[in-house]
This record gives sequence, C-alpha cells and structure tokens, in this order.
Amino acid sequence: MKGKLSVKGIVASGMVLQRNKINCIYGTADVYEDIIMTFRGVTSITQADEQGCWKLEFSPGEAGGPFEMQIKTEKEALTFTDVYVGEVWLSSGQSNAQLPMERMKFSYPEEFKLPENPNVRMITIPIAWTFDGERDSVDNPEWICASPETLGQMSGTGYFFAKRLSEELGVPVGIINASQGGSPISSWMSKKSLEEIGASEYLNKLSVYEKVENVAAKQKEMSEDNMTWNNELYSQSKMPDFESDEGWETVKIPGIIENFDSAGFIWLKKEIELTQEQLDLFETHKTWLWLGTIIDADKTYVNGQEVGSTPYCYPPRRYEVPKGLLKAGKNIISIHVQKNAKAGKIRFYEEKPYCLFTDNIYVQPVASRNLEKHSETLCPLDGEQIDLSGEWKMKVDVKVRDCPAGMFFEWIPTALYNAMLAPCFKTAIAGALWYQGESDSGHPVEYKNMLVKMINLWRHKFIYGTSNLPFVIVQLPNWSDGVGEDSCCGPMGWAYLRQAQSDAAKAAGNAGLAVTIDAGEWNDLHPEKKSTVGKRAALEALRVAYGKSYISPSPKVKKITPGKSKFIVTFDCGNSSLVTYEVEDKSANLEIESKKKQVYGFSTLFIKKGQMNIVPASAKLISDDQVEVTIPKAQGALIELRYLWADNPAPVNLYSRDLLPAAPFCINLEE
Repeated sequence: MKGKLSVKGIVASGMVLQRNKINCIYGTADVYEDIIMTFRGVTSITQADEQGCWKLEFSPGEAGGPFEMQIKTEKEALTFTDVYVGEVWLSSGQSNAQLPMERMKFSYPEEFKLPENPNVRMITIPIAWTFDGERDSVDNPEWICASPETLGQMSGTGYFFAKRLSEELGVPVGIINASQGGSPISSWMSKKSLEEIGASEYLNKLSVYEKVENVAAKQKEMSEDNMTWNNELYSQSKMPDFESDEGWETVKIPGIIENFDSAGFIWLKKEIELTQEQLDLFETHKTWLWLGTIIDADKTYVNGQEVGSTPYCYPPRRYEVPKGLLKAGKNIISIHVQKNAKAGKIRFYEEKPYCLFTDNIYVQPVASRNLEKHSETLCPLDGEQIDLSGEWKMKVDVKVRDCPAGMFFEWIPTALYNAMLAPCFKTAIAGALWYQGESDSGHPVEYKNMLVKMINLWRHKFIYGTSNLPFVIVQLPNWSDGVGEDSCCGPMGWAYLRQAQSDAAKAAGNAGLAVTIDAGEWNDLHPEKKSTVGKRAALEALRVAYGKSYISPSPKVKKITPGKSKFIVTFDCGNSSLVTYEVEDKSANLEIESKKKQVYGFSTLFIKKGQMNIVPASAKLISDDQVEVTIPKAQGALIELRYLWADNPAPVNLYSRDLLPAAPFCINLEE
C-alpha cells in the first residue's frame, strides 16, 4: 500500500512534454485506486497495481502551451500548470555541459536583458550519486523558463542549443540538464554495459564502493585528513604587515610564481593611488576587481576587507568591490593564495584581465581568437579602469605537506547513471546532446568503444524515445592548460580524444558531430564561447534529428590523393564549400578572405631510427573542396598526414562558407 498520490520522474509545473510521441506519467497511490489525468481536454484513466504503482501513457499532441494537467484520485488531486508541448532534449556531460550562464554574464550581457522566453525551458537535475541501482525520481523537480531572473541558473550550452532550436523549429524546447563537472564517461554508464565491454578496471573500482561500509569509511578518512591538513595550514597562517615592504619580494602578474616550491600559502599585495576624482567615479558606479584565473585557491582583500574567494583553480576571479571600501590616496589590494601540492606552480593565467574598473566599461572577459570577439570600451568620461598587471609584492606565509588526495564519489562508474540519468528514462525525448571527454583524454582508444556503448545503452533505456535516438556529440575544443599554442605539436590526448568522438559518431549512426576546434580558450578549461557551441550543436540536431538536409556539417576529410611532392586533400563540404581567412598572429579574421589562400595547421609525422619527427607542412586552398599540401623535406619514413592535430592548434583559418571549421584529422599513410 503506497498511500498518498504522487508523481515520479521529473514532472513539474513549467515542464515541456515531447510533441507527437507517446509520453508517460507515473507514480504511486493507494493499491488498486483509479487515477484520472486530464490534459488538453482529453481524459486518461488507469489503476494502481498491487504495489500501489501506476503509469499513464498518452500523446500530448502538437506543440503549444501553456496548458494545465490535472491528476486525481477519488480523494486527492495534483495540478501542474504552465505546461508546454514541444521538443525535449537531454543535455549531459561534464563541466562544460554544466557551466551556468551566471558564469558567462560578462560574455553575454545582452542575453540577460532579453524578456522572458517561455519557449526555452530547462530542468537541472540535482547532483546526486548512488551505487545501489537506478533511481526512478528526482526530489522536488523544478522547470524554469528563460528570463532575466532565471537565466543565470541555466546551462550555457543547453540554453543556446535550445534557443537556436526553438527559433528554427518554431516550437517550445525543453532541456533536461543532467551533467556534472569532472565526470568520466563511466559514471554515466550502467554496470551491465561496463561488464559487456569487459571494462574490468572500472568494475573493480565500482566493486569497492558498492559496499556501503567502504563508502562510509572513505568519507570518514577524507574528512579527518582534510580537517587535519586545514588545521596545519591555518594554524600557522598570519596576516602580514601590508604597510611595510620588508620581507616582500617583487613578482610579475600575470605569470608563474617560480620561487614557491611547497604546498601552503603566500601573500601578494599591490598598492594603487586613487585621486578624489577617480574615487568619485568608483563610488558612483558598481566596481569590479578582476584577477584572471589563479592556481589554486584564493581569498582577495581590498584595504584589509575580504571582497571575494574561490576555493579551486578554474573559475575566473571576478569580485565586486563594495562602495566605501576604496579611498583617496593609497589603497592596497592583497591576495592570499593557497597552493595544494609541491608539484606545479602558482600561476596567474596570461591573457586574462587583471584590472579594477567601473561597470560602465566593457572589458573583454576571455581570450578570444576567431570567434565572438568584442572591443573593449574606450574609457568614458564617467568611467575608470586601472590595470593591475605588472609588479606585485610577494611574501611566503605557510609551507606545509601536500594536501591529502581526495576523491569524488560521483565520478565512480555508474554513480551518475543511477542517480541523475535513470529518473529521466521514462521521459519522452527527441534526442541527446553530449559534451564530455576532458576527463577521459588519457585513454582515447577505449573511449570510442565506451561512447558507442553508452549511446546504445541510452537508446535502449529511454523507452519513449526511438530505437535510433538522435545524438549530437560536441567535439572537444582547443585547450592547452596554458602551455602554449601550436598547430603541430605532439598532443597530450585531446587530439586523439577528438578523433575518438568523431569515430564514435560514425559508428553509432544517426549521430552528429559539432566541431568546436576554434571555440575554446588556450588558457581556460571552461571556455565561455557557449553561444558558438550551442548553435553548432543545434545545427547538427536540425540536420540529424529533423532532416534539414540543407544544413551542411563541418567539412571533413573525404580522401587524400598522393603526388610526387604533394598531397591533394579532398573535403566533404555537403552543400557548402571551403574558404580560407586572413590570419594575424594566432587569429583568423572571419570577415576577410585570404588572397593567398594559405591554410594553416597541416603537419606530417616522420619516423627515423625509431624517433618521431613532427614537421609543419605548407598548404593552400586550390578549389571549393580541395587543399594542396606540400610534403616537407623527408626526415625519415612518412607515416601520417595531420590537420589541426594538437591539443590547442592555432591559428585555425579553413572553414566552410557557413562559418563551420574543417574538422581535425590524422591519416595513416601506411594503411
């Protein structure tokens, strides 16, 4: 006997139901009790079984809304309002699928000024993990529609994907955002699927934490270790004398702090002088203090008062300075930087903004190459901007042992599949968007098989989708962890992972690949160009899921014709054609076509006496779909021809006329 009427899954007011497909609403009630649902003037009836479980299958019809849905028994009733019918897509993956619009409010301020858009809706599945089987519901599910008040909560990738899809199809689009930062692909797969591909390494790890006592023991161990380490760290820390320069040394920011080779704390300080006129401007407007991105953690102070803190290395430091804190004359900005391990260096990433400014000035928030460039505002008469890059003073605070190694239970195989994905399985969806791979770049060969297996698993589990449920895979963008940009350096894994994603899309069938090799940031694992990512993914969805044959994918290599000293590379451009753009330094100007038609990013791999030699190759566009590559002087046996085959290739200047970049590739010439 289940008792009180309830609805499970992700059903809530504001939801979107998949149009023109069988949908399912399910829940619990008293044993054998009649359940009546009314929606769009149609009544459906079912009965709870001997366990008190019930489900109703129905078609919500054509797109539209808002509607009201009522589910009732003889004694109880549940009403869901503001229900829409349209297209529903699952968006899943790790941090770049998860990254909220709040993080990108400086990259897309115009989006936050738009009126409410009831046709773009999203539910964000709360972060949860479990190893004891598939959950069938989410606690207190909440659907929201895009508005200035709610936009910051939405995944940027999901929002821009839904917005473009809604505009193209003219219907409401709902996104189920089930994503979690750092998650490997194995956490989104079932135990059975891992067994079927013989993933013993993952299964062995799972076998440990399937035991509740092991989870509890590990949690206790980590809690105690972290408490002890934090006590060691903070008990020795003390506030320095910021007024005196005695014991402080000069360092340059941005850059690497070379002379601190331990875990612990350092202090950094910078003095700035403000005139009364400057102070008046800072007091008139909202004031921002931007300090790029820091490894690892920080607390930042202005004149001794904390203005912001970030507990880990990835987020940009963008802190608001309260009014009344700055003063005419000398001001001291200080940063307490925490380093978690001896290995590595404290780093303030280059090509990030380091400044104090009023909010009526536009500062480019991220490094930008080809895409989404903006010009910084010329400082208006009623605005102020102070550059904080250059010399700072540094003082060592505390040196301690390395921070104890931690772990995230949600990253263990099956954890997110069971807790976050399974509650969505009875939701009718049109397709799935997958943006993940960063955490799996160390094993790209097995990743392909795992991704194909995961796609087939999801197609089987989403029983109100289709047997060949459309998938769109976001291919990893460019990134180098700040170690430089190169068009042909030896890749660490991302180049191979991109190939695995491309191969998986082809092997799985009915899958699109959104090429984003130009949409990353060399110095940021979480690039903010999510408008580009979402729009390109939407184009692939329109092509794969909705049969829009006029949409062409990114150009992909079709064949290579060898010559005496040249290769002719033929691309499949669909209905489009190739174009090259002018390059300055590492950026391509997508408004000016190259007169010389030079193509950047080709390289060759030679092997001589067991040594690999990667040699850049010159190339030029010779027709609408062909590039001529000149073979460099032989440095051994020629093994591979590569294009954009690096973790962070730059520049990128070969596109279709639809402004989609040609996809990276590596061709083995011995096969």
